[in-house]
Amino acid sequence: MKKIGVIGIGNPLRKDDGIGINLLEKLIDRKKDFSENIDFIDGGTGGMNIIHDFSDYETIVIVDAVNFNEKPGFFKWFNSEDVNSEKISFDFTTHENDFLKVIKLSKNISKKTKTFFIFGIQPEDTSIGDELSEILRQKFNLILDNLIEKIKTINEE
Repeated sequence: MKKIGVIGIGNPLRKDDGIGINLLEKLIDRKKDFSENIDFIDGGTGGMNIIHDFSDYETIVIVDAVNFNEKPGFFKWFNSEDVNSEKISFDFTTHENDFLKVIKLSKNISKKTKTFFIFGIQPEDTSIGDELSEILRQKFNLILDNLIEKIKTINEE
């Protein structure tokens, strides 16, 4: 059975930028609902620090606030092909500016990791503060349910 690493990224002291960490905490609370081959990892604010987390897994799911220039609370999945094609057009809010290069570098370092997914959530407010914006709080359970469903689907593939 393949090993899957789900990595939440974000800064919980920058409001919606903390959505990846908030979602990760809920996943950890529900860990018993997932297979034992899935690990949940706090990736902090990402960047080069998380490359070592990639090496133990065949599949990586990154959960983070991403600026798509969409409505706040919009979420989208990107897969390995999207990452490799460089057709992704978005900014990681407070993290490594060239995050896609971090992913590609890690693929060159670790031959074990074969598949990447990015689950991005459009933030509304990334200013200083420790609470999500009202819109992300309202959509939180919908976002979490979609994330859980997709992780389980990835595990079955």
